[in-house]
Amino acid sequence: MLTSTSIKGFLETSLLFSDLPAAALDQIAAQSRARRVESGEMIFCQGDPARSMCVIVAGQVRLVQHTPDGKDVTLATFGPGDLIGVLAALDDAPYPGSAEALEACELLVVPVALMESLMGQYAALTLRVLKVVSARLHEAHERIRELSTQRVQQRIARSLLRLAGKVGERAANGAVALDMRLSRQDLAQMNGTTLETVSRTLAAWERDGLIQAGRERITLLQPHTLMLIAEDMAG
Repeated sequence: MLTSTSIKGFLETSLLFSDLPAAALDQIAAQSRARRVESGEMIFCQGDPARSMCVIVAGQVRLVQHTPDGKDVTLATFGPGDLIGVLAALDDAPYPGSAEALEACELLVVPVALMESLMGQYAALTLRVLKVVSARLHEAHERIRELSTQRVQQRIARSLLRLAGKVGERAANGAVALDMRLSRQDLAQMNGTTLETVSRTLAAWERDGLIQAGRERITLLQPHTLMLIAEDMAG
């Protein structure tokens, strides 16, 4: 578990906070708190007031939005170093979705008031946060384009490759294991399709030797071929 000393050490190596002077890092370490959550636990829930944002120190988190008809849509997944809850917090709005731990996680919980104060004082921090927001908007626009224009197999392949870029562990033979719990239902939610379609697609790719799919673990055996599928270039 993070202590006040280890919090400052984490902040000094964080891309988000590393440019801040020591006094500002001391302030964050003093006013923020460490939090540990277990797999499946909610970090915050859709509709709750956004009074804080979290930096992921260790573990994987997914952001889920609950629709009026009772369905869940996985909007994004996040890993160590990522900031979650930032958009709602800075907009003084409720959380637009729920953040669920995909595995045991360590978080640094930063009060919104502190973050706003520091952003008012340090332009470098403001720029880093704007870059985070810009990247999230770009990814959201890209996913909207994919849902509108791509076949479901392309979307699933692209999702797997995107996750490989975030949490992939590459082996000597070129295979990439996704270091996170990922169910077929998660993939269906990410790609706006059904569980049955995802199951059929993964089963076909496993027969063709493109992936190895366990219960909630996936290894990309032929990432290049999946890239061709994602780009609709597979023969």
